Amino acid sequence: MAPVSDDMTHTAAATAVQVNLFCREVETVAAFFRALGFAEVFRFPPEGDVEHLEVDIAGTRVGLTSAEAANRIARLGVVAPTESSTELVLWCTDVDALFEAARRAGGSPVAEPQDSPDARIRYGWIRDPEGHQLKFVAPL
Repeated sequence: MAPVSDDMTHTAAATAVQVNLFCREVETVAAFFRALGFAEVFRFPPEGDVEHLEVDIAGTRVGLTSAEAANRIARLGVVAPTESSTELVLWCTDVDALFEAARRAGGSPVAEPQDSPDARIRYGWIRDPEGHQLKFVAPL
């Protein structure tokens, strides 16, 4: 792979990161994230059946996008998760508390909170109501 030229470095730069999760039912996944205390910051359309919604998690937007709408509007060829192949990692202050809140909000545990073998961090995995995998991590 060729290195990026200095000219390109000065003319184009990423300014923020957003992660999008493709969903069957955006509102179901949005309710899960709202139950964890993450604020909704954008919704389209503003009224009626939502096709795209964004929540703020620690200064990063996480988009919840209707797979059907993404395919209808932009022909992306995406599907909502049928099995886990990626995960959204959320660093937090209390893995156990966030894990339990996620369970109460309808999440399905994958691996209960545990300390890492090197006793550096604590982590646990859960899936949202549509199967998106989340990993909660906190330093010990």
